[in-house]
Amino acid sequence: MKCELIQYQMAAYAAHELPPETSLLIEKHLNHCPECQAWYQEITEMSQIWEDPGPVMDMPDIVAGVMEEVRQMPPLAVRSLPRSRPRESQKSKLAHFGLAACLTFCLFQFGIFEHLGNGLTEATQHLSTRMEHIFKEGNP
Repeated sequence: MKCELIQYQMAAYAAHELPPETSLLIEKHLNHCPECQAWYQEITEMSQIWEDPGPVMDMPDIVAGVMEEVRQMPPLAVRSLPRSRPRESQKSKLAHFGLAACLTFCLFQFGIFEHLGNGLTEATQHLSTRMEHIFKEGNP
């Protein structure tokens, strides 16, 4: 089986929601594919975090300290930086735009967004299934 198909069904496999024959195929694939093994480990860790979040720690109140720091800041007119010349600003914008375009092209070329999308889809599907189970059964 292709890794893409395996990774698509990984959340259901981890939750033991697949038919036995499909689970067996995925299990065989996991024995030989390090990339899918890492994917499976990540999904099981996420599932464990979701099911057992651990104790909630009491967070300290930091609002008063932050507000005091804000009050002590100098007025905006004093903090403002000197303006750059308009010509340099246009060159800088063009350079940043070119860099962003090149980076975007590279990310699309290497399939980063496709892999990220598959991961988000799997995680969303898994969490949705868990929530559906909680609403139906009343317990996790």
